[in-house]
Amino acid sequence: MIERSCFPNAFPAKLKVAVLDMTHAGIIIARKLAELGFDVNAVDIYNTVDDGVLFSLKQELNIRVSKKPIPVDSFDLIVSPVHLDPGYRMLADAGSQGKKVISHHLAVGMILAAGRALEDVKTIEVTGSKGKTSTASILADMLSRSMVVALHTTRGLELWNAGKIRILHLGLSIAPGSILHAVDILGSMDIRPDCCIFEVSIGGTGYGDIGVITTLEPDYAIAGSTSRASDAKLRMLDHVKDGSVFFLNSRDSRSVIKARDLGRDLFTFTDLGLHELKADLRLAFNGKSVTVSMNGMDLAADLDPSYNASSYTLAFAAAGAVAFHMGISREVIAEVITGFTGLQGRMQEKSVNGRILIDNSNSGMDIRSAELALDYGLAAVAGRKAGKVLMVLGEEAAQVCEGLPPEKVAEFVGKRIGDVDHLILVGERMKNIRHEEISHALHLEDGLERAMGMSETGDLVLSCVKCFR
Repeated sequence: MIERSCFPNAFPAKLKVAVLDMTHAGIIIARKLAELGFDVNAVDIYNTVDDGVLFSLKQELNIRVSKKPIPVDSFDLIVSPVHLDPGYRMLADAGSQGKKVISHHLAVGMILAAGRALEDVKTIEVTGSKGKTSTASILADMLSRSMVVALHTTRGLELWNAGKIRILHLGLSIAPGSILHAVDILGSMDIRPDCCIFEVSIGGTGYGDIGVITTLEPDYAIAGSTSRASDAKLRMLDHVKDGSVFFLNSRDSRSVIKARDLGRDLFTFTDLGLHELKADLRLAFNGKSVTVSMNGMDLAADLDPSYNASSYTLAFAAAGAVAFHMGISREVIAEVITGFTGLQGRMQEKSVNGRILIDNSNSGMDIRSAELALDYGLAAVAGRKAGKVLMVLGEEAAQVCEGLPPEKVAEFVGKRIGDVDHLILVGERMKNIRHEEISHALHLEDGLERAMGMSETGDLVLSCVKCFR
């Protein structure tokens, strides 16, 4: 069960709480805890929040604010993001003094459990290293054929009904605290969906009726390289509601073993083919269509040729598994897969001013998908009249889903620079990567403008920048 002992109704006196990190949706966590009656201190550890915003916290809710570490002696509870270095002074002091520390994720789950905003609303949380947005979006389409679905991803907050999208809000991150923003927006618009699907970065809140971990790979270091992102995602299995169900990638043996050891209800999925008998749902892809098998139920779906479907097979499998479990018919699942044409910024081929543009810039972009985009682009122009290949690669902010590691970009340059005529690197952290065929840009728009200016009709331009779209 979600731990409830930290809520004020369990204590005769108010708890004193420190919420660390205002940058990654910590502000709304601090606000909600104050509204629940906690005595809250908010610590802007990255010094990135506008002073006016911090002042409003103090004025409106009597939340004390600080940009520097403060003594932890008087605090009953520390709320900290999973990616924060445990060497940060307040965390280190809390550890030495035996203070209770919980994650932003768990705090959000507890806040949701304390309220009634999502009571009787089916809640689904999707996390993982790859395919979160695609899985959540495809699943929303499938479920919307029989219910009203609110979907919160890096694309924004959307309302799905009968396969149609209504955009409610743009600009939210997928940090766990942003779930509280999304719920507030729904309430302010008097929208009561049947189901909410939340894409969540690096884990789950414990409030979901259904939890999905798309994949633990590629893994990466967090918290000052003291732990791995996969460890944080696996904590989704630790704090759960009664009756919750998990959908896990069969190739992620750690998640499957842990779920079974904890006695969780689980289903597994794979996009490795029908021969992968360890998975409950198996998906095979032949380049033009997919075949899906689950519990003796089979379906086949042709794919639209206008996008790179190989980038979505994982999402088809994960979303299909949840949809099957929730009683969506195989005809509807097949219809959604057949009608799908890709998400904006997810490996789409376009024509821009006579150039061939492969657009793969999004929040989930990593070096592997950059290589796939390059391979896809080279294959797309194979046999055509020779033209230049220009690539825009990098990050708009290192904080976007843990950024794009410069060392991985350097490895990519070493392996693939011969496949491009010019590489434009985006981001402050890429400035030390040098080559005669490399130039640097400040952001995605700047990089694309440079690429368009350096290219001609018929040339190939690849856009692979980690950013919010």
